[in-house]
Amino acid sequence: MQETISGIKKVPRRERVIFQGTVDDLIKKFAEAGLTDGLPIVLPTEERVNEMLKRTSHPPDEFIGLMPPENLEVTVEKVAINGVMSGCLPEHMPVLLAIAEILVDPKTRVESFSRSTGSFAFWAMVNGPIAKEIKMNCGVNALGPGNTANATIGRSIRMFLINLGGAKPSVNDMSTLGSPLKYGFAFAENESESPWEPFHVTHGFEPEDSVVTLFKSWGYRSAAVDSPLGHGLPNIAWVAQNAVGRNLLLLIDPLLAKQIAKEGFSKKDVQNYLWHSLQIPAKEWREFQSSGSTRNWYKQFLPEVMLPKFDSPESFEIIVVGGQTNPWYQLYEGVAPAAGTSKSIDKWR
Repeated sequence: MQETISGIKKVPRRERVIFQGTVDDLIKKFAEAGLTDGLPIVLPTEERVNEMLKRTSHPPDEFIGLMPPENLEVTVEKVAINGVMSGCLPEHMPVLLAIAEILVDPKTRVESFSRSTGSFAFWAMVNGPIAKEIKMNCGVNALGPGNTANATIGRSIRMFLINLGGAKPSVNDMSTLGSPLKYGFAFAENESESPWEPFHVTHGFEPEDSVVTLFKSWGYRSAAVDSPLGHGLPNIAWVAQNAVGRNLLLLIDPLLAKQIAKEGFSKKDVQNYLWHSLQIPAKEWREFQSSGSTRNWYKQFLPEVMLPKFDSPESFEIIVVGGQTNPWYQLYEGVAPAAGTSKSIDKWR
């Protein structure tokens, strides 16, 4: 079925060495062959790839899985090659392997979202000791440019989908508008400045574990500067009332997180607050929700009955990141599972 959709019956096996020539010629050839994200790459020479491979105990030919959308075989060496092309450093290799493991996991649902017309983006967050080891940014401008680990690891996500998964615009990537977020981004959670336990601990890992989590989302909404509701939870709920999707990811600066925690809120309390705050009349459910997303038993309520907009408090996730220059936040409109997909980085060392 999906092969018919993409028009690709069988993806030809690529030779190990595909181009020879000058540096400029090679970079141009990679771009012309559709093997990049449109930006210049670092050439994946044998020497550079071997340096990447030295940073994992796993053999180069180890099979990781089949990556959508075309379900191509992924090996440790192929991850290293694309890591080099993305500009990653050898010490980033365990993180890259964990990301690749997530992308081949059917639970991540890459198959559907990489082919969607809805311009979904994949992005990553790192927790645990490795974030400091590889000098990831969790503070000022963590989601922006300027940090090698953040920028290149984030870029590698899209490069994996292109070269390891076979994603190609207008063939099987049908995003009608696209999104700048699709270039990929990555950051570390600001664990040391958070008033709450780290994200990976909330989801069953130990504090000393190094973990990467991959999320999927459409876009994001920023704090409402002109809202009369201040910068706290009422402001967040006001902005979230028009959000689309079934899950919301709240990326919150430590300043605001500390302010909310000082008022006695745990992360669980924030989830419950948002779930109870974001309600709409049953009449709106019937008028504006598509038939596929309207729960059948919701249709039985009287028009004025207020109903939760989201399935449960677990439809919200809270991540602390930022440099404490402003009590700001961003709301990412995500898809299930709200908690993303997490994998151990340590197993790939």
